[in-house]
Amino acid sequence: SISQPPGTGKTTLGIFFLTWQMGKYPEQPNLASAHSDKLTRSFYDGVSRVITDPEYLWQDVFPLVRLVETNAKDETLDLGKRKRFKTLTCRSIDGSLTGATRCERILYADDLVSGIEEALSKDRLDSLWNKYTDNLKSRKKLGCKEIHIATRWSVHDPIGRLERQYENDPRAKFLSFPALNDNDESNF
Repeated sequence: SISQPPGTGKTTLGIFFLTWQMGKYPEQPNLASAHSDKLTRSFYDGVSRVITDPEYLWQDVFPLVRLVETNAKDETLDLGKRKRFKTLTCRSIDGSLTGATRCERILYADDLVSGIEEALSKDRLDSLWNKYTDNLKSRKKLGCKEIHIATRWSVHDPIGRLERQYENDPRAKFLSFPALNDNDESNF
């Protein structure tokens, strides 16, 4: 997981990471989720832009990989060849995933907590954890990796719970970047 303050480029970092993974492994489906459809739409739009806009030179890095299908309504992109489970599916934490995707390469969770009101409610965070474990995590196939990027508002949020669950696992990494360094200067 990566924890950073708001407005420090977390989602942009996630979009670039997804496009790199998609180019390397176009046949493996990925799932990107967040607290709202508006945010998942920004993933879809951002990944589409990186892949298709010549400014990013994505096609130069992955010359043999082609974008073969896009669906803005379903927020899906498919690379290589058309498949039942698309190379990228974007859905909010409350969106339906039944029959829509499997996750073989990356489960990307970006700001699952909707804001301070949810962060201050243990009941709402418990409900969010259940949605994450029942809806998102259940789509993972063996070998799939998880990336969580968020602004942390509570020790009971998904990253906090994962950190406690995997605290002694050498394969789990939890990075946190505070807004200010030891000299009260911005880290960003």
